Amino acid sequence: MCWNVSLSLKLPEHQTIVLLPNNYLISLVLHQAILAAVCYLTGWCVLRWDVKVNYTRKINHFMLMLIPFVLAWWLPYVPNVPTTIASLVTFVTMTSLFLPPIRNRVPLVATAFASVDRPEDRPHTIAWIMSQAVAAYLVILVVFLTLRWLKAPELIAIPLLINGIGDGLAEPIGIRFGRHRYQVPSLAAGRCYTRSYEGSACVWVTSVIVILFLLPTLSWPVFIALVTWVPPIMTLTEAFSPHSWDAPFMYAMGGACVSLVLLLVG
Repeated sequence: MCWNVSLSLKLPEHQTIVLLPNNYLISLVLHQAILAAVCYLTGWCVLRWDVKVNYTRKINHFMLMLIPFVLAWWLPYVPNVPTTIASLVTFVTMTSLFLPPIRNRVPLVATAFASVDRPEDRPHTIAWIMSQAVAAYLVILVVFLTLRWLKAPELIAIPLLINGIGDGLAEPIGIRFGRHRYQVPSLAAGRCYTRSYEGSACVWVTSVIVILFLLPTLSWPVFIALVTWVPPIMTLTEAFSPHSWDAPFMYAMGGACVSLVLLLVG
């Protein structure tokens, strides 16, 4: 079968810029299909087996962040501004299915929503998910353009993976093993949430591992600067970011740190 549905722009000089490559479009469809299936299965576990939503939500978080990296090995494409915007529009559209008029009428959607609806977030669950996503994608776009200008766009993987893995592990690790807790702010007035030092340590450890993984692509001065500054900055950012809204802050601070290192050391 020949896939030929990419969105392109033809220039006067008969050059063509592919805005939404075929591989990206296929990856986008697969990503959403897999994510929808995972949301339904984890929501079913919440409703049927009383699994903590804090765990299932982070499973969904992992899948949301990591599936694109896995699909990129099979269906490689060059990210650009249109692909980032398309991903944001798709995420917002899919999340809109969780709005009450739809989920109250479609049991399948209601089950999937159960996988992300933490009781402590109600009634702001959807508002926080969607607003965080919009802010996060906008920050990612700025970080990507900055790193591309610095000729190191691949290093956007640093804040993306630290958030996807480190922050993804922080909550379940904190719930299971957290003994030393501290309070964090919230977007909702009058609410107070807690995190744990044990959970925050996941961000530090993940930051070091991600940078070590990228060592073959880095010079030694850049590597030393990154491994010195990124882990504490990302850990502190996760620690002090508002509850359920830490991704934009982690992307912004991680991207700023990587960019400054490249400017000063690279």
